Amino acid sequence: MSNSWRRISGIAGVAYVVLFVALTITIVSADPPGSSASAAEFRQWFEDNELTVGLQTWAGPLVFGVFFLLFASGLRSVLGSADIRNEGVWARLSFAGALLTVSTALGGLAFWAVLAQDEVLAVASDGTVKTLAAFDTIIFFAIINWAQALFVLGASVVIIQTGVMAKWIAWLGGVVVLLLVVSALWPFTGDDEGFLGALGFPAVIGFGVWVLGVAVSMIRSSSESGPAVTTSG
Repeated sequence: MSNSWRRISGIAGVAYVVLFVALTITIVSADPPGSSASAAEFRQWFEDNELTVGLQTWAGPLVFGVFFLLFASGLRSVLGSADIRNEGVWARLSFAGALLTVSTALGGLAFWAVLAQDEVLAVASDGTVKTLAAFDTIIFFAIINWAQALFVLGASVVIIQTGVMAKWIAWLGGVVVLLLVVSALWPFTGDDEGFLGALGFPAVIGFGVWVLGVAVSMIRSSSESGPAVTTSG
């Protein structure tokens, strides 16, 4: 992978984190209803927050389908070159997790967009509204966690085995994987304010910090004339 593309991919990773944080702040500030909310509460929230939902639906594909995918593609190249001992298996698994993350995010945004349509809210039964909302919850708080966990796990294994990036990134990745997997259980308990639900916040923060660490490492290594290897301590 050329230094210029490694740098571009790293910058894309930083852009992904910044934009994701901005979108998250936007949606959290709108105080969306929890999974146990009634259909009437969901209807009212979507009617009152059309602009917020529209922004999420428009910008989401840019965040995941462009910046995150570009970052993950660059990382796949870096990891694939280093993962010689395993014939690139872990690097491919990591990239598979990235592709699953993108497809899951876009699918969740589709449910989100459908719920936001006035025509849908006008004719859909309460059961339909609750079902679509439940789908959205499972996608964004369970399935995407497993996809991100696979992405981080594959990359972290390569990093710890090869030292292609600083080892702390791999150790942080292990913690992030654990948080993602465990916090993915809460949608099945229905308790979004309990212990498992509370783990979702550090999982998201940890994933963002991990992505930033990898992205900065890629940017820094792109300025070197040799391969993308940083200090392994």
